[in-house]
Amino acid sequence: MNDRKRHVLLTAKQLFIENGFQATSIQDILGEAHISKGTFYNYFSSKNECLMAILRDAYHLSFLRRNELAIGKNLTDPQLLADQIHIRLTMNREQNLLPLFETVVHSPDDELRQFVKHMHFRELAWIAKRLVDIYGEEVKPFAYDCASLIFGFIQHSLHIWKSSTLERLDTKHLVDFVMQRMEVVVPDIIERDAHFLSQNLLETIMTGAEFYPMTQDVLVSKLREFIEALPDKDDAGKLYGQFLLEELSTAAPRIHLLESVVRSFRQAFEGTDLQLQAVELSAAVWLFIDKTE
Repeated sequence: MNDRKRHVLLTAKQLFIENGFQATSIQDILGEAHISKGTFYNYFSSKNECLMAILRDAYHLSFLRRNELAIGKNLTDPQLLADQIHIRLTMNREQNLLPLFETVVHSPDDELRQFVKHMHFRELAWIAKRLVDIYGEEVKPFAYDCASLIFGFIQHSLHIWKSSTLERLDTKHLVDFVMQRMEVVVPDIIERDAHFLSQNLLETIMTGAEFYPMTQDVLVSKLREFIEALPDKDDAGKLYGQFLLEELSTAAPRIHLLESVVRSFRQAFEGTDLQLQAVELSAAVWLFIDKTE
């Protein structure tokens, strides 16, 4: 993603937050970002696509930070999951994304509502997968029910807190509280063989939870395009990218090496006009890792 596109995204995001998504026109974005209509449409097909790009980029970054946090950690530790969940809440607050999510939820636009619904499904699927890491295969038939309890409690608590007080909610305490309660709830659900979500609904959730449908070949191709467009100088980012490309081009990439390098690759482009593109590629690498393990 080039510097101008990044500037347009940041400008649009600020206008959406300050004035509301519906009240902000494409012309408003053009004027504030000092770009032509042709430039905008070269990047985005619509105002909807611009908003979805903002939310997608934030999701990519939280996805990366969660995976990076887990490097070398014990995946069976419930506190690690609590810390990973908290990363998403912290990012939503830091980037002031909650007003944007609320705008979409109450929007009459079906395209936007479907987009956010699938983001929620991805979050649910991720929590369910992590619960299996913690509680073992025996929780797998109940993982989405348990994930729904966690996700629902946190979301509803945030809504109540926002509606009833001006005091900032300690989200770390909230997540820790929920995870401590799950230490009692999960074994009880397993013992009682208690299902709620139907198989048809779970299939819908899992279909909508596809985060980044990129094959290994496509990932290699996009990574190669990114590296070839970099300056000829042998900087760290190019070296890390070349390593990832070579490893992913093999029949059996070494997962532990991908994990150790992909974070350095992303960090090498922080603060540059290629930051968001590097984040997107890094997220795709982590998705490949998740599917392979």
